[in-house]
Amino acid sequence: MCPASEARDEYITIIAPTANEAMAQFKARGLDVLGYAIAGRIGRHQFTLVGGEDAQELFSCAGMIAATFSRRVTGGAQSPA
Repeated sequence: MCPASEARDEYITIIAPTANEAMAQFKARGLDVLGYAIAGRIGRHQFTLVGGEDAQELFSCAGMIAATFSRRVTGGAQSPA
């Protein structure tokens, strides 16, 4: 089998204040047309960005909705911009 034809999963996570806004962005970006589907539950998250020994709380610990979408692609597929 040629490595270029191997299938892999691609993920996009949209972070928004509400689930409605996350889903509206999914539709506005045409992710459904590109073959993405919801990968799991949509829910409120707190985010921490870690780099080395440093950690930074994102979004002022307010908690944002995260919606993750995935698709299965072969080696030649392009990621959305």
